[in-house]
Amino acid sequence: MKKILFSLIASSAIFYSVNAQTNISFEASEGYNLSQLDGQNGWISLSPLTVVRAGTATHGSNAVYMPTDDNLFEESGYSEAYMDIPEYDKVNISLDYRRNAISGSGDGFAVFGDGFMIADFNIDQFYSDYITVYNPEIEDYVDTNITFAANKWYDLKVTIDKTALKLTYFVDDVKVGEYNLTDAAYVTLDLYNDNYGSATYFDNIEILDATLATSEVSKKDIFRVYPNPTVDVVNFDVAGKINSVEVYDVAGKLVKTAKDGAKSLNVSALSKGSYVVKVQTENGSHTQKLIKK
Repeated sequence: MKKILFSLIASSAIFYSVNAQTNISFEASEGYNLSQLDGQNGWISLSPLTVVRAGTATHGSNAVYMPTDDNLFEESGYSEAYMDIPEYDKVNISLDYRRNAISGSGDGFAVFGDGFMIADFNIDQFYSDYITVYNPEIEDYVDTNITFAANKWYDLKVTIDKTALKLTYFVDDVKVGEYNLTDAAYVTLDLYNDNYGSATYFDNIEILDATLATSEVSKKDIFRVYPNPTVDVVNFDVAGKINSVEVYDVAGKLVKTAKDGAKSLNVSALSKGSYVVKVQTENGSHTQKLIKK
């Protein structure tokens, strides 16, 4: 039976931000550890089983992991993780989602206002064979006609427009629903899994102020690392003066730095594998995964 969550916990999340965009990929370079998510960068989790875990991810090496645990299901019903989200007149909230089994848990991510649900992606094969979304017009869930597949990453996105009072859902950049809102004053992002039969991964959370013109966002937030993968030299295409460059390995150890103003970095001495590049500019901080061949 589908549950609607109304747990609202105030928090003061610390974000890796670039102007009016928030990116969270749970990497060591962002201040995350491979341990319980609760208490890290403002996240609040009611379950000790909700952890930052390495190995299965879409952006970097880490992701949030909520395992299956039938005992926890019987006791409390859900693993959840919350954070407050920045307020914009129009916002895009997206994340990468993956589950390891077709049948089993009901899970997804939701956006709450002050005591009420605004949006929710829910995947629950007990309820439907499709990915479902919350329709605030009828206060119930509707099918998207997108069949869920196990062990596949999905890009789930909601757009909340406070001015137009519109809610729009996207799966892998395909629009799957648009509904009217009576109240769009969002407060909290909620990740959840009911711990019954399957485990869930969440990664690459992006929260974007969609009221900015595309050209305005692109000018300030241009960031490109190339060539990627690389054998030796990697270049940085970024708006504004570079203050520092740091390269971290998958364990979060700082392995390479570059001087103030550097537009490139020689990484030939690094071992083959995945790294995270963090570039601090006068406009903000940028992070991207780098593959060393």
